[in-house]
Order: sequence, then C-alpha cells, then structure tokens
Amino acid sequence: MFTCAVQLNFLWLFGYSPTRKDILMPTLNVASELYTADSVLIGRYFDEDRDPIPFDSISSDVINALIATEDIRFYKHHGVDFLGLASGIVSTLKGDQRGASTITQQLAKNLFKTRYSHSQGYLSKIPGLRILVTKYKEWMTAYKLESKYSKKEIITMYLNTVSFSNNAFGIKSASLRYFNKLPSQLNTNESALLVGMLKGTTIYNPIRNPKNALQRRNVVLSQMQKAGFLSSDEVAQLAQDSLKLDLGYHAKVDANDSYLRSAVYRWLDKWSQDNEIDINKAGLKIYTTIDSRMQKIAEEVVAKKMKELQRRLENTWSGTEPWRDKEGNVIPDFLENQARKLPIYQSLMQRFNNNEDSVFQELRKKKEMEVFTWDGMKKVNYSTMDSLKHYVMMLNTGMMAMNPYSGEIKVWVGGINHHFFKFDHVNQG
Repeated sequence: MFTCAVQLNFLWLFGYSPTRKDILMPTLNVASELYTADSVLIGRYFDEDRDPIPFDSISSDVINALIATEDIRFYKHHGVDFLGLASGIVSTLKGDQRGASTITQQLAKNLFKTRYSHSQGYLSKIPGLRILVTKYKEWMTAYKLESKYSKKEIITMYLNTVSFSNNAFGIKSASLRYFNKLPSQLNTNESALLVGMLKGTTIYNPIRNPKNALQRRNVVLSQMQKAGFLSSDEVAQLAQDSLKLDLGYHAKVDANDSYLRSAVYRWLDKWSQDNEIDINKAGLKIYTTIDSRMQKIAEEVVAKKMKELQRRLENTWSGTEPWRDKEGNVIPDFLENQARKLPIYQSLMQRFNNNEDSVFQELRKKKEMEVFTWDGMKKVNYSTMDSLKHYVMMLNTGMMAMNPYSGEIKVWVGGINHHFFKFDHVNQG
C-alpha cells in the first residue's frame, strides 16, 4: 500500500515518480551539431554538452574503474544492493572511499532528477522525511530500470548522463575535454581520473584542483586493485604517472562562439518554435551551405586586413578622439552616452540612487583587466570608461559571399571577434 501511495503520489504527499513511459523512453538532452556543406563541424547548440555513445565505444578501463569504485556488486544485484548498503556504511566508518548507492540508483537520480524540487511532495517539508522518501523512490526506479534494461545498457546510460564539470556531460564530452581523445582510446590512468571526478566534480577537477584529482585517481587505482582488475605492481607503476591532461579540445570549444553559429541559431529560432523542437536538446545534425575552405580563407583575410587598418587608425588618431561631427568637432558626451547603454550603468544607478555623478566616478576607477587586441589579449590597468574607449576605437567589418546562381551562402564573417563584439555586420548592420 505504501509503494502504491508513493507511485501514485497520493494526496500529493510524495511528489513525482517516473512512469512506465519515462522508464521506456528516458530523456537525454543531446547537443545539436552544425556542419558546413562539406561536412566540417563548425558549432554545437546545447544546454548540456552531451554526445551519447554505445557501450562498445567506451574503454574497458572506464567500465572497470566505475564498477570498482562505485558499485563492486553491480552484476549481482537488481538495482538495490542491501548487502552493499550495509557494507558501504561500515566501509565509510572505516575510512574507505566506496559509496553505498548502486550505479542504477545513481542513474535513476541523474535521469529523473529525483532530488529536485519538482519531484518533492508535501512530506518533503518535514525534516528527515525528504531524504527517506527520495531514497525509496530511487530504489523503486532503480528496480524498474533493471527490469527493462540489461547491465550493459544501464552502465552505458549512466556514463552518458553524468557530469564531469567544465560543461562536459557524458563520458565522450569529458574524454574530449580533458584528454582530447575518444572514450575508446582512454588508458587506465585517464579512466581512473574521470571516474574519480564523479565523487566531486569541483573538488576533484583536474584543471582547478590537480593535486586533489591526482590523489583521487590513485584511490580509484587502489579500488581497481581490490576488485582484481589491476595487480599491485601495476598500481604502483601507474600511481607514479602525472595527470597528462591534453586540453587542446578547449580551442575547438571556444571556436563554438561564432557569428555564423549565432546567425544560424537566429534563423532556426522560428523553425524550432513552429516544430516544437528544442535544438539545444534534440541532437540534430544541421547542415549549412557554407564552404569550410572559403570560410577559413575569408576569416584569415579579414583578420589580416583589419589588423592593418586598425594600426593605421591608431597611428592617425593616437592621443585624440575620432568621434567627430561633419565640421571636425569632437561630439560632446560621446563616451558617456555609450556608457549609459551598458548593463553596469543601470546597476550602478540603482546602487547610487540615480546619482549619475557617483556612477561615473565609479566607472572611472582603475583596475586590472584584460582587453582584446590584434596582438592577443593584453593586461592593462583600465577603468570601465578606458575599456569602453578602447573597444569603441576598434574598427569592425562584415563579409558575406553568395553563389549568384543558386543563392547559397558560402562565406559568413559577421565581425572581427564574436566573443567581444556580438553585433553581426552582415544581417544586423
């Protein structure tokens, strides 16, 4: 009767529980990908950067590390491991790193957001009952998952759903983000590092906390030895190795911020609403008419020419103000009027009770910052007004090339740098 009451959310006491339909068709938010006409990936659209892969595309070292660390009896239970729960409590008291939840329970939590407020009922407001009801729902959901899916499918779904920090969701995104390789190519140490992150993606983040990540990786190696996946000699040798991160993939991720990607997104916005499809979650493959070779040449030519023109401008107007009227007179309050369009201006006006003198006094305070230049990012001691002047002085441009016979757009360069200048000079100018 209690189980039925929880399942039916009797009197809204228990909150939402996954239905049979949810179990049969669990929802994964999958990134959509943007390609050129010659099939070169040029951008991704996502809320969570996830690209699911099948079981046979994952290194066996990842599977072994996960089972050894998170659920040593994974192949011996049906979703809930009461023996493992008891031994997990004892192990925790002894200082062992192994948790008590099974992989299937963690999958239930990840897939159906069982700990979020929308899954909670009125009983969650009573201290102590919230976690008990939530755990019970996770047990029931884990049992349902085990009844529907094989162990391989469950472990694959789990590795495709977990977060690895730095906006990497799923083992493929994590593998590319930290080691610039596919999950099938991960070695033992790399696998142990990624699995070790699951205990705490912030504290064991190898970019922000490399020392903690190294220690946690070695703990996972020890767990793999206890489970019989590694020998003591292998662990001793592997533990001497450094993290050996390869963050080259970050450059590709940064390239995701482009005028072309944003222009396509604007075009797709109405289409996605008309078809009730969220392109950030639908896993679409979107093909443009862009020619990747022509696009690359165009971007290089624009950068080369604009760098030269910017140098000319600075040589001509250095120490003076170029914003002038037709008679050559400096336009009064030009920078101040630009500043009034900034979000920080509105925020400071609220903070200083609409006292504009105090606002501009704050905007003229110097501080350390980095600004974009054609010679790379430059560290400067600028005020907000100095920074605004620097960016207003930057020349900008737009470039588009079209096949006149078919109307296909082959090149799209909306400006000099989309990260710093969002205005698209092709279709917004």
